[in-house]
Amino acid sequence: MSTSGERPLHTTVKEVAAKLFNESYEDAQRESVDLIPSALTRKTKRRPFTELLEEYLEDVRKNGRTHDHMRVVKSRFLKLAKDCRWSCMADVTPRGFIDWRNAQTKYQARTLNNFFEAARAFFNWVDRCYEIPNPLKRIETVEVTPRYPDGPRAFTKDELDKLCAVAKPKRALFYRFMAFTGLRRIESKRLVWGDVHLDDAPGLFLRAEATKARRADRLPLLSVILEEMRKFRPPYWKANMLVFPRGVPDVDTLHRDMDKAGIPLKDNEGRPAGIHTFRRTFITFLQNTDAHSRVIKQLARHKSLRLTDWTYTDTTKLPLQEGIDKLSAIASPRSSPRFSGQDGVSLSKPVRREKSGTESFITEAAGAEGNCPTLEHVVQSSPNGELVPGVGVEPT
Repeated sequence: MSTSGERPLHTTVKEVAAKLFNESYEDAQRESVDLIPSALTRKTKRRPFTELLEEYLEDVRKNGRTHDHMRVVKSRFLKLAKDCRWSCMADVTPRGFIDWRNAQTKYQARTLNNFFEAARAFFNWVDRCYEIPNPLKRIETVEVTPRYPDGPRAFTKDELDKLCAVAKPKRALFYRFMAFTGLRRIESKRLVWGDVHLDDAPGLFLRAEATKARRADRLPLLSVILEEMRKFRPPYWKANMLVFPRGVPDVDTLHRDMDKAGIPLKDNEGRPAGIHTFRRTFITFLQNTDAHSRVIKQLARHKSLRLTDWTYTDTTKLPLQEGIDKLSAIASPRSSPRFSGQDGVSLSKPVRREKSGTESFITEAAGAEGNCPTLEHVVQSSPNGELVPGVGVEPT
């Protein structure tokens, strides 16, 4: 048994033991003045990624991440490590990653960013646990150009009615439920009858482990959806029973129903429809109402209003004409008092006043009928150019 400060050298040869001792002593001296990293750090740099990755995923699992998330992260990182020929942390270089990313023609910019985010999160964890700096720290993500400048696609009310008319009853209920609750596909898949309150304080009480953000939420339900869910609920239901026990429809099933209903798979902007289109439909419907933007953000369960307004709102289905028509009251001209020269050139004509022997000038608007003046100013004149007493109304 070794005491504090001692460690076995695992050798019976005196010369080998002396050499190992001297190397260990020299390394300890270098570590004390930060000339070299710690022994744990140096050892971790040579550990295979397969060992480190399993340790990282176990830590991620304890933080509440799902099995699907861990599976995707693992597959992405192993794919990246294989293509870049990384076997341990000592092999990773920023130049190697940049060369791999520049050579890719199969993946789009968003997918390349997903690979980068998976690697960066793993390297940040290694930095926190083993004090090995993240080699990709200074690399930035690729600029992603929006595929559809007008935003995502949403169904119109007419398209939603046609879709529900051709679908089977249970599937039609699912389409309406998604379009008027805004739940994500994975959230509806995990929904149990204990989350759906139909009697006292009706609404959806989403569990934290069933939501994407790992945050418990409460959503109100429309009265019409409430009645449809009451009819759909089994007579002998239990709180842990799935609301959709056979799973939720996939995108291929949705496309078949759209084809039956005569709804094009892509709209005029070339945007396809998917299961997430129902969530965008829900938010776009709310945007067409008089609901406050903060209310819409809360019902969408977003952290930022920009995400609600830009990413999840179909701007092509907003009532833009109605919005511009509200300016009619402001844009309409109002009646205003008539001023000299408003409708033509001001006319002045002299009027002889017998008592004073002076002339007065009456200004009339051109085009006025008769001799009725609209504005009168009396201007005095004198043959000698001197001031004379005012006659009539004195101007102010």
